[in-house]
This record gives sequence, C-alpha cells and structure tokens, in this order.
Amino acid sequence: MAEKNEFEDLDSEDEVPQQTFSDVPQGQGSEQVVAGSAGTKYDWTNAPEGIKAPPRVDLDGKVVTIKKADIIIPSKDKEFSLTKAGDKEFKYCQFILFYDEEGQQEFYSGVRVFKRDNGVSHPTFTRDRKNQASGLLGLYADFKGKDIAEVSLREFLGFLNSQPKVKIASQEVKNPQTNEKIKKNFVGEFVN
Repeated sequence: MAEKNEFEDLDSEDEVPQQTFSDVPQGQGSEQVVAGSAGTKYDWTNAPEGIKAPPRVDLDGKVVTIKKADIIIPSKDKEFSLTKAGDKEFKYCQFILFYDEEGQQEFYSGVRVFKRDNGVSHPTFTRDRKNQASGLLGLYADFKGKDIAEVSLREFLGFLNSQPKVKIASQEVKNPQTNEKIKKNFVGEFVN
C-alpha cells in the first residue's frame, strides 16, 4: 500500500487561512517539518568560533546587508495554540534575519504554521502590518510598489535571501517571557 504524502493537501483552498501566502517553493515539503522532540540535525560546520553569541549592538540608522533569512518550523512535539476566533490551531515559527554587521541577527515574531490533517501548512504572514513579520512584509511591498496582498512567500523570502541592503530602525519592545524591555534592530527601510 502506498503511503500518502502528508503535504499533498496543504495548498487546498478550503484549508488555507485568510491573509496567508499560497505561493510556496516546491520540493520543500518534508524538509520543513521537524519530526519528534529531537528536532533537526545541527550542522556543526556552521557553528560560530566564539564561545557565545555576540552581544546585541544597537544598529539604529546604519545601512547593513541582510546575509540571509531563515524560518524555523517548530517540532511536532510542540503544542498547538488556538486562534483568537478559536477555529484553527497553529504554532509560531522562528523568523530570523542575519545581518552582515558584527554577527548581528534579529528575531521577528508573527510567523505561524497551521495544523493540517497530516502535518502543518507552509509558514504564513498576516497582511495587516500589525506584528513584526507582517510589518517587514509591508515594508517590502512598499519598496516594490505592490499591495501587500500581492506578495508571495517565495518572492519575499527570495528577496530577503538575495542580500538586500537595509537601513536599521531600532525599536524598544518588551520580551513576552521576561517582561524586560530590549532594543531590537528591525529593518526600517530597504535601500537600493
């Protein structure tokens, strides 16, 4: 008996939440989902040579290059949460931009995957500019002269991974786990 591919039905119209991306790179299915509590194998050849991550440096007003953008899909063992409407289950992903300045990186909140029959959806961004990831998507849409609803996931992530130059606008936010106020190095604008 042939085993059903758990990603076959991810893009069906009746399951895709409103305000999500639908254009997703092909061939990314099983690589996106982290099975079990073990997660994915760490590639030690990419490990930093220092003992710990560099301290956060305030990059406000600096023009830097985004070296890469990663979305980390949560493991199958992580619990799902309910949407505010209570009609869908989701998990938050980690969305990280890596800058070329002093080993700096920044985490953007707001990227989610939704529960499907045999796994999870592709990562989704809301189109309302109300969270950190959606705000970044909005900046990109403005930079390209597009409506935010016209930007596909493939286009957006492809651009972020093409090493674009950005001007940083630091912003003070509250860490939801510690309630500590920290300054994050968010993209303020894309520059040519």
